[in-house]
Amino acid sequence: MVRTVTRYSTAAVVLVITGVIAAIIALAMVLILVGANQNNMIVDVIVTIGDFLTTPFQGMFPQDSTEREVVVNWGIAVLVYLAIGGVIARVAR
Repeated sequence: MVRTVTRYSTAAVVLVITGVIAAIIALAMVLILVGANQNNMIVDVIVTIGDFLTTPFQGMFPQDSTEREVVVNWGIAVLVYLAIGGVIARVAR
């Protein structure tokens, strides 16, 4: 019984972490798309973290506009993070 609880707890932690990562990237995408003032400290921190988390995906599919490129490449990053988190959580169970 203790092992089952521990395994489900581990899976829950993995899902929470990947959910937070996906939420940060999605929020950064929204801030970029609505043209939020990147001189604002909060906006800058969120966009910087989102930019860091999506580094491997940047330039994957070059687009005409920055906004479109953010949506495509960062959107792929969100999906990949959620998929990997789901797989790790499934294995942890």
